[in-house]
Amino acid sequence: ELWASFRGRRMGGRELPLPHGYQGVLLQEGESPPSDKGDPQERWVTVAGTFDIITDWEADVIPSPAGGLALALQWGPVASAIHAPVPETDSSEEAEP
Repeated sequence: ELWASFRGRRMGGRELPLPHGYQGVLLQEGESPPSDKGDPQERWVTVAGTFDIITDWEADVIPSPAGGLALALQWGPVASAIHAPVPETDSSEEAEP
């Protein structure tokens, strides 16, 4: 359990590990390289740090381990399974209706 205060309001927090294969990154905006003659409106960012754990915060209580951000973090592995290629089956093996 983590407790903090934000603008005078009590906040409860819970640390959640990111799913296997995922990593959080901190990006820092910087200047474009001097050799780049591209669009002057482009924005350049560099990786300033990484993290494997994120903290879920909620006002006045500890967040539920089965809702909110914890539930959203479960979507990555589900999405990977849904969008994975399906192996082709032998055409002589037809499925019954």
